[in-house]
Amino acid sequence: MSKHVRVSRAAGVHTVTLDAADRRNALTVPMLKAIEESAYAAANASVLVIEGAGKTICAGFDVELMQTHPDAVDELIAALSMTCRALRRCPATVLADVQGAAVAGGCALAVSADILLAREGARLGYPVHALGISPAVTIPVLLPSAGGRARSMLMNGRLVDANSLHDAGVVHHLLPIEGDRGPLVDGLAARGRDAAHVTKAWLNELDQVLNDDRFDGPVTGSRGLRYGQS
Repeated sequence: MSKHVRVSRAAGVHTVTLDAADRRNALTVPMLKAIEESAYAAANASVLVIEGAGKTICAGFDVELMQTHPDAVDELIAALSMTCRALRRCPATVLADVQGAAVAGGCALAVSADILLAREGARLGYPVHALGISPAVTIPVLLPSAGGRARSMLMNGRLVDANSLHDAGVVHHLLPIEGDRGPLVDGLAARGRDAAHVTKAWLNELDQVLNDDRFDGPVTGSRGLRYGQS
C-alpha cells in the first residue's frame, strides 16, 4: 500500500483518500496500484468512496516523475488502466468526491465511479495533449459515463466546470465546498447490498466493462508517448 493512499472502513463503507496534498495528489504507480487493490478489497462493501486530501482531488500524473523518468509514462498509463477497470468492476457502488480539479488521470478516476459528486468550483477534464500525453486510456469508462459529451471532453484539452457537467448529466450531485456528503453515502449504504451488487454487475455487462480488450487497446496505442513531446 502506498504511503500516499489511506483507506478507512466503517459500516459497509470503504473510503480511499489520496494523501499527497503537497503535490495536489499527483499520481504515481504505487498510488494507482494501492487504489486498485483497495477496489478489489471492497468487494463485500456497499460503498467505496474516492476522495483527495487538500484542495484538489488529483492533478493527474506526477509531472516531476515523467520529466526525470520518461519511461514512467507507459507505466502510469498501464497502471491507470488497471485502476479504472478495478473501480468500475468493483461490486460496491463507487462514489467519487471531487474538489478543486480532477485533471487527466484524476478525471479518469472520477468518471470510473458510479456516482460523481463535485464540490462548488470543481473542474474536470483532460488538458494533456500539449504535454504529449493522450487521455485515450479513460475512454472505456468515460463513454458510458459521459455519453455524447465524452468526445468533446477528450478532444478539447480543457477543464470543464462541474456545473456544466452536471447539466450534461456527467456530474450527478453538486455540493458546497464544506457540504456534507453523509446523507448521500448513508442512503447508499442503507440499500440492499446484494441487490445493488447484482445491478452493477449487469450494468457492467451491458457497458462491456468486463472486456479487457477495450482497456488494453488504448494502453497499447499510447505506448511510446513521452512527456513534453507533443
